[in-house]
Amino acid sequence: MNCSNLRTPIRVVLFDLVGTILEPAVPAGETYAAAAARHGLQVDPKTVASQFRQALWRHRYRPQATVPSDGDDRAYWGEIIRESFAPALGSGLGQEKREAIVEELYEQYGHGSAWRLYPETRRVLADLRGLGLRLGILSNWDRRARRVLADLGLVELFSAIFLCAELGAAKPDPRLYRLVSERLGCPPAALLLVGDDPENDGTAPRACGYASCVVQRPESDLERLPVLLAKAVQR
Repeated sequence: MNCSNLRTPIRVVLFDLVGTILEPAVPAGETYAAAAARHGLQVDPKTVASQFRQALWRHRYRPQATVPSDGDDRAYWGEIIRESFAPALGSGLGQEKREAIVEELYEQYGHGSAWRLYPETRRVLADLRGLGLRLGILSNWDRRARRVLADLGLVELFSAIFLCAELGAAKPDPRLYRLVSERLGCPPAALLLVGDDPENDGTAPRACGYASCVVQRPESDLERLPVLLAKAVQR
């Protein structure tokens, strides 16, 4: 775990979601291929998984105008899903079936059953609360995250949940980090963002004054976080 800017007492610890505290219960390629098969389209899970990663990378930076503020991010994720299946999704499959696959996957990932927590997640969150720290979420996700956290029995652990599709800005846009600091009523230096993306959860928030910790699974996880934070809280 690579942590920076832990120079002042931390008051709020904000967590990214996917890759940080939870992961898909089934690899994305397998889930996508199974959904396609239910609609008569046979695809290779490994190929779909590779194209999914590429689609996420292509759409990594989102102009503010493309980020909704009503919590519904179907347009963005629909594009990711379609690109994950390209060109298979357009080969002889009617528009209605194509969009049915998109809708099915969008809804599926909005339930806790599609996800699983990393083994240390509950213990680490409990330890941090035991230190008197406030916990929150800061994720490039949409309102589906609230249902997922509720299904997994975590939502009550977080005093604040910030989702890009409810705020109209996405990481690594500096406006998002500034808005979160304002809404929490805390100076950026009192906020720690924990995530798995070196830019979104590391360099970008640090440039806005945040502390940051970046995990790099499977090499590192959240296990050391309570010990590091115990020292930061005592300063």
